Amino acid sequence: MDLLPKVNVTEGDVVEFEPNKIFNSIVKETNMNEADARRVTELAVRRIISSGMKFLSGPHIREIVCSILSENHYEQERKLYTRIGMPLMDYEEILEKGVSNGSESILNPEKIHHWAANQLAEEYTLLRILTDEEAHAHLFGDIHIHQLKYFDLRPYSQYYDPRLILSNGVPPIKNYNQACQSGAPKDLKDALDQLVSWLGMVQTEFSGNQGLEFLTIFLAPYCAGMKREAIKSIMKNFVYKINYLITASGKNMLNTSISCAPMILPEFLDIPAVGANGKIVGTYSNYMDECQTIFDVITEVFREGDACENSFRSPEHLVFFSHEWLITHPEQFDRLISEAFINHNPSFINIDQNRRIKQQIEQYKNPYMNFGVLQKISINLPRIAFNSKDEPRFNNKLDNVLDTCFEILRKKHNIINQRLETNHLPLCSGKINGKRIFELNNQQLCLGVIGLNESVKIISNEELHESDSAFNLGKSILHKISDRCKERTRNEGKNYSLIDSSSNRAIKRFIRLDLKHFPKLALRNYQQSTHFSPDANLSLEKRIKKQGILHELILNEPKMKISINRNKEFIQTDSDLKEILLYTCRNTHLNRLKFIE
Repeated sequence: MDLLPKVNVTEGDVVEFEPNKIFNSIVKETNMNEADARRVTELAVRRIISSGMKFLSGPHIREIVCSILSENHYEQERKLYTRIGMPLMDYEEILEKGVSNGSESILNPEKIHHWAANQLAEEYTLLRILTDEEAHAHLFGDIHIHQLKYFDLRPYSQYYDPRLILSNGVPPIKNYNQACQSGAPKDLKDALDQLVSWLGMVQTEFSGNQGLEFLTIFLAPYCAGMKREAIKSIMKNFVYKINYLITASGKNMLNTSISCAPMILPEFLDIPAVGANGKIVGTYSNYMDECQTIFDVITEVFREGDACENSFRSPEHLVFFSHEWLITHPEQFDRLISEAFINHNPSFINIDQNRRIKQQIEQYKNPYMNFGVLQKISINLPRIAFNSKDEPRFNNKLDNVLDTCFEILRKKHNIINQRLETNHLPLCSGKINGKRIFELNNQQLCLGVIGLNESVKIISNEELHESDSAFNLGKSILHKISDRCKERTRNEGKNYSLIDSSSNRAIKRFIRLDLKHFPKLALRNYQQSTHFSPDANLSLEKRIKKQGILHELILNEPKMKISINRNKEFIQTDSDLKEILLYTCRNTHLNRLKFIE
């Protein structure tokens, strides 16, 4: 024992070296049999003695043991025994330069600590939760697991029925002891303040977007008897406060959204209306005028922007539209379309074509209709294409990738179910009248694609828009993924679905990895999801119609972006945007539209 150094432990003490602690930890953490564990322990002790080292710490001992495990081909045991963290230089670089957010660096303590914790959580998921095959698929770039850093703890996104707060206050559950309890809001200002507080509070349990659904309808009773300017002032303050939430978060961007309708939908007319202090004040059919007023006010707030006339980064302004509303509410939509032409803020959701909304809208007759995405994974379609070269082999490889994705999504479902049971998600686990706020059965396990256009080009030598056969090949790929999701849903009872959403980060990552590993085959640009190339020789009319056909195959968030600058021959005034919306309603299955610069 005199040949062994003292050990500096993380608790801030210096203790005697005890070989049995190595033995016990190997057995406990790796399930290695005792004979092999004693042999590894002996090798570690011999190495420490022979090195003559004067300094020893817990992490240092673990590094030595991991080295011995690797040398003796105990690779799985090494994986289980390893220590997660990061090199000192990496952390010091972040301390000095801040966290990168695209083209800029953000330097503040919260984001630095947030980034460091994220690195640890990602390593844990890759080493402990995922199999080697699943981890390799993500690291190598076959797939991208969105928000991997939150995989072990948080659901992805959630969209709330505002009545959850309007009826109960913040927090809506009564046994949450981490914050004071407010009553149901007494007026419009109180209602919006509580909704902002809820979005900030519940963001601690989610990794992605937080949304408020049908806000104009559910806020309408609170606007009764109020002057328009007072409503506008309160609503503008609400939007400002949502933007300020980012400063209290370690995230680079806090994604929020509000969805708005210009009128009370027929399905909502007979629903009891929640008003001041959570009391029922008739039905929503009594508040048609108030709904239209608040719809107009929100449009004005987004059009004007902040005090420097900058557009609001958050929340995303989602607007439901239909052919009937465009005709019967021309003034409201003209102002909204002017906002889209100037600030490019709103996303237009065709309520007649949105299958998700149509499926769920009936459920709003029951209070607290919350739903969301539990997890999403994007598939690198160009990678599969240039590794297969023809359609049959492409389909076989796609099946294998889908199997991997489904297993990862199943694991996520099981993890969140466990977190709810153990109250790791105290807000989500909370119950109102015996019903949990976060209904696991209302969550989607989503698969998205990147580079459909490029995968078709690699297989057929034509892009999606260049021939009917190429377009049909793209459709068949989406059909295959959609059908596999439906099959899995039937067999497991979980909600698997094809989603349109994929991040620019995932696209850039796929391109970078493909250029590295397959430099002779990889392309230098992939289109987001199912989108056509922006340089495609397609009239805007045909582009919209063809994109709408693909939208029929996607359940979650299919969206088409139309560049105003790229389509100047078709778009010269805001009235041209309205014609595009009318055409969309009359002639296509397009689900969602956003006009960009």
